[in-house]
Amino acid sequence: MPTRHCGRVPIYVRIVRAAQITQTLIRVMSGTATRILLVIVVLAFVQALQADDTQSIKPAPTFEDNIGPLLAKSCYECHGEETQEAGLDLRTVSKMVFGGASGAALVPGKPAESYLWSMIESGQMPPEGCEPLSEASKSIIRRWIADGAPSDEDLTRVKPREFVTLQDRQYWAFQTPVRQELPSIVNRDLATSPLDYFLLKRLEEKQLSYSPVASKEVLVRRLYFDLTGLPPAPVQMDKFLDDDGPDAYDKLVDRLLSSPRYGERWGRHWMDTVGYVDVRLYDGDATTLYPNEGMWRYRDYIIQSFNSDKPYDQFIGEQLAGDEMVDWRDAKEWTPEIIEKLVATGYLRNIEDHTSEPQYGIGRRYEVLFDLMSMVSTSLLGLTFECSRCHNHKYDPITQRDYYSLLSYFESAYNAHNWLKPQQRWIADIGPVARAPIDSHNVEIESKVEEYQAKVEELEKATEEPDKEQLSSLQQQIDELNAGKHSYGKIQALFDVQNPPTSRVFRRGDCFQPGIPVTPGFPEVLTPVSTESHASHKRQRQLSPETSGRRLELADWITSRNNPLTARLIMNRLWMHHFGEGIVTTPGNFGHNGAQPTHPEILDWMAVEFQDKGWSLKHMHRVVLMSRAYQQSSRRVAERTRAEEVDPDNQLVWRQNLKRLESELIRDSILAASGRLDFHSYGPPVPVTKPVSGLSMVDTESSRNGHNRRSVYIFARRVYPLKFMEIFDSPIMAINCSRRMNSTTVLQSFAQLNSDFVIHAARDAATHIRDSSGEEPPDVVKTGYRTIIGRVPTENEKKECLLFLAEQEASYRQEGQAEKAKWLATVDLCHMLLCMNEFLYIE
Repeated sequence: MPTRHCGRVPIYVRIVRAAQITQTLIRVMSGTATRILLVIVVLAFVQALQADDTQSIKPAPTFEDNIGPLLAKSCYECHGEETQEAGLDLRTVSKMVFGGASGAALVPGKPAESYLWSMIESGQMPPEGCEPLSEASKSIIRRWIADGAPSDEDLTRVKPREFVTLQDRQYWAFQTPVRQELPSIVNRDLATSPLDYFLLKRLEEKQLSYSPVASKEVLVRRLYFDLTGLPPAPVQMDKFLDDDGPDAYDKLVDRLLSSPRYGERWGRHWMDTVGYVDVRLYDGDATTLYPNEGMWRYRDYIIQSFNSDKPYDQFIGEQLAGDEMVDWRDAKEWTPEIIEKLVATGYLRNIEDHTSEPQYGIGRRYEVLFDLMSMVSTSLLGLTFECSRCHNHKYDPITQRDYYSLLSYFESAYNAHNWLKPQQRWIADIGPVARAPIDSHNVEIESKVEEYQAKVEELEKATEEPDKEQLSSLQQQIDELNAGKHSYGKIQALFDVQNPPTSRVFRRGDCFQPGIPVTPGFPEVLTPVSTESHASHKRQRQLSPETSGRRLELADWITSRNNPLTARLIMNRLWMHHFGEGIVTTPGNFGHNGAQPTHPEILDWMAVEFQDKGWSLKHMHRVVLMSRAYQQSSRRVAERTRAEEVDPDNQLVWRQNLKRLESELIRDSILAASGRLDFHSYGPPVPVTKPVSGLSMVDTESSRNGHNRRSVYIFARRVYPLKFMEIFDSPIMAINCSRRMNSTTVLQSFAQLNSDFVIHAARDAATHIRDSSGEEPPDVVKTGYRTIIGRVPTENEKKECLLFLAEQEASYRQEGQAEKAKWLATVDLCHMLLCMNEFLYIE
């Protein structure tokens, strides 16, 4: 018998109880007539109860009779005939099931999964100013949903709104890369790499071809800068120029890929992509620094990973979830692998975290998460997710639900409800087990220090003239105790904390207006239809009970071949850094609002080749660098050619592009020309000054000789980079930098002409050049050109430079500097060469 609830004991229970009472009365009462009468009375009573119960039961609420009128009074102003905010219409059940911008508003039978009920239950709907719903009305709505949302409509064919259609999935970036067969071309002799076939096919369709091969002098300089970020020294140039073997170029490529300088060059590219800085706050005050202690270990991890050609999928996985790959909490001794994987998660610690102070609450905490989403989406997925924080993306098929499902992967670590301040998010570089006795030792010392400090304060406050000798003795004992403390370094890492919150969609992106709950998941458009569940991407690993495995699941998906973007994205960046322009010119946005690829077939071919060859970046460097396209000259002839008329922007790659050196390379090249460049690798950053003017320089006093190290090792600020590099477009790291901009300003010329850094470098270069070439002017001119410009001077240039040296020497002699006249003239020559455009550009 079905139970019928009506705010009282169910009817069948009451009938049973009445029968039990009747039996009891029959046993105690005597007389047949009396017993019969009693039974009749009881049965009449039960019948009356049943009739009363039937009259009191209200029928199940329906949309037409109960729910529609309630919603009409409170909700139709915003979700009715005239206005349908967020695309949601509440006038029919089918339209509620279909849903709006936040997905289905109604899941019949499931209040917890129904957005309509979530908003009503949380009090966010109806909003202030609308007719409020009483508690009784809310109860009716919930009961209606739980009962399956009864209505007169036929809902059998109604489906929730599809945000990802088959047409959406046809967009090139959302399809899995496929390696195309190499096309047939006429000039097969020009193809030295598979990439040339695709490029030449397009060129031949326009009756075009490649430009001539660049000279060996140009190629050696181009390769050195592209792979190491440094100019070749004259002896290095000679080694290549004197090698007439057919494999001379190939050997040079291999040598440079094996150089430790390679990781410094390509690590810097990745540091741009992830927004690497050595500070933890906004850094808006030029005179104040908030160092993120130990962050430099992540920078070293990047450089070492590139040098070792770590498989890119492993490189990405460690940065997302290295802490979940090892049992670092319980390991008695930390292996290098444990340390490396913890350091790798510094990738997720580059975001500005301004929650240090207690007044910054949950709103500021979610700002950190939102910035993290921007960095992760542009660096790993090549999509802009910011729009989806507040509403469904206007250009790409990315929903708010997608945004917060992806965000939830990080909420087990960046837990807004169990928050760690940035100064607390670190791990001792020796491990918890080894750290415990050190902390215990230091606590004992601190306790003794407090005792002595109390004595000092007591002497200073009771006594008008305290005993200086006694104070000095106490202070000496305090200093000795502090010197006995043991220490350890810090690893800026990300790791899970307890009790991850229930992730929810935030209405209009406001964390104080939580909506429907979501679970960790990937953007629907990037998930193949054939994939049954997100769990299929998760590898079977034994996890520590202190970690959720969320980011590990995310890492598995991002580096899986089911994700169509990761390999394409890094291949586009590799192409961009070698050709000066990407196949997609918006490297952080492969969506509809980004640029369309000029050669999608090349990008797909490279992506598949990259994955097939074990995600090896060095292999892909060779594929690109061996191409005839890369080895082309960048020079244009005086007359306008047909290629310039047909393809003025060089999208078909009929020539190599002229590239301006990045700010770090300019500074490093100046140091290399001066002979002062320090090749010491790794370790804490070189400190910088903190002037009120913001004109920061390397702190020569604090860094000892470290001020001549490569620019990648200089303390990286978010807003105030080294001033000389800022002038040459060093990026401001608000979040990250997917592509650097190159400007040409008068300040750059002034910096080259008047900067103390350049002037001192010119003096050192003059001494270095004269020591290596002698003092004969022709030799000085030749060596100066080869050292600074990377080539021998033309006859006309040689003639002009010799005249310049003679005039400058004479001028200095007239000024009374006869002893230094030749050297000073050489200084001026070197300064002039350092100011040339040719010094700043790579052909």
